[in-house]
Amino acid sequence: MADLSTLLEKEASAEIEAILSEARERASEILAEARSEADTLVSARERAAKAQREAALVRARSAAQLEASSLRLNAQHEGVQSVFEAVRSKLDALLGDAGAYAPVFAKLLSQALEGVGGQEIAAVQVAADDREMAEKAARAAGVTAPVETVDDIRGGVRLRTRSRSIVENTVYGRLEALQGELASEVSRALFQTEAS
Repeated sequence: MADLSTLLEKEASAEIEAILSEARERASEILAEARSEADTLVSARERAAKAQREAALVRARSAAQLEASSLRLNAQHEGVQSVFEAVRSKLDALLGDAGAYAPVFAKLLSQALEGVGGQEIAAVQVAADDREMAEKAARAAGVTAPVETVDDIRGGVRLRTRSRSIVENTVYGRLEALQGELASEVSRALFQTEAS
């Protein structure tokens, strides 16, 4: 019986060893699979983090470029506006200098007369400060219509015809009419070094 017991013990030991060997092998496989899954997961997370970082950099760059463009456009707008404010100041100074303004007024009246196209003039309307100068300029241009003062015109003349049409020609009106066209030229002149 001792032989049988020894034989059974050997067989049991061999079977236990085979089971343990199989368990170790299976544990190694499971461990290798877990490491592979962990590596894949880490790589995927690293790629996702890198993609998020790159997307954040792109967004930050875009936001910075947008902000820079906005600041540049605001600076250009302010620069153009300051030029037009300076022009208005010069026009104000011109209107305050009767000697310099009189020939300009005569030209504005002449152009307005061309605009009425030979229609009979009912009234020449001007600012109160321009009345005397307007009367002289109207006589010189052969206009016999009365000169009237109005509060809503400055720096020029408005002609009212007998047929009730109106032609207005003022330095401020002309500046306003040309402001859109002039703004792009002024902007180009002010900021041409940036574009070059």
